[in-house]
Amino acid sequence: MLQVRPQSRSPLSGLLKIVHGGSSALLVVSGVALSIMVLLVSYDVLMRNLLGSAMTGVAEYVSEWLMPATILFALAYTERKNEHIRVTIIEDSIKGGPQKTLRVLGQLTSVAVALVLTWSSYQLALDSFGIRETVPMGTELLAVWPVKVAVFAGWLWLSGQTIANLVAIVIPDHVTVPASEADLHQPADEDNLPQPGNEGGPRA
Repeated sequence: MLQVRPQSRSPLSGLLKIVHGGSSALLVVSGVALSIMVLLVSYDVLMRNLLGSAMTGVAEYVSEWLMPATILFALAYTERKNEHIRVTIIEDSIKGGPQKTLRVLGQLTSVAVALVLTWSSYQLALDSFGIRETVPMGTELLAVWPVKVAVFAGWLWLSGQTIANLVAIVIPDHVTVPASEADLHQPADEDNLPQPGNEGGPRA
C-alpha cells in the first residue's frame, strides 16, 4: 500500500508564522486600547452630565495614547487579511500571468509606502525619545514619547506584513516544500499485503 508522508515545512513558513502571530497580537492590543478609550469617554460624559465635573486628562489620553494605538496596531492584521481598501477593476478584468504581475506590482507599491512611513516614524520616535517629549495635561505633563516608539513598532510590523503578503503572491506554495521521492514511497505494512493463496480474494 502506498504511504504518503505529510509535506515538510519550509524555513520561510516559520518566519511568516511569526509575522502573522505578531499581527494578531497587535490586534489584541488595539482592541484593548479601543475598549479603554470607550470606557474613558463614556465615564467622562457621564461625569459632565450628572455631576457637572470632568475627568482630567481624558482628551489627552485619548488623542495622544489610545487613538494612535487603536489605529496603528490594527493595520498589520488588516493587511494580513487583505481588508484594506483596494480598487481591483483592472485586476479583475485580466487573468493569468498579467494579473499576477499586476498584483505583484501593487504589493510592491504597498511595501515601498510602508517602508517609507516606517522610516519616517522611526525618525520621529528617535527625536521624541531623545528629548523625552511631553504635552501639557492640565497642570501636569503627559509623556508622549512611549507612544511614538509604539507607533514606530506598528509601522514596522505593517512593513513586515506587506512583505509577507508579497511572498504569498510570488510563492503561493511557500508554506510547504515537496517531500522527497523516498518519503512518498514507503514499504507497505505486512498486514496490508495479500496472503498466499488469497491473491484472487475470498473463494466460495
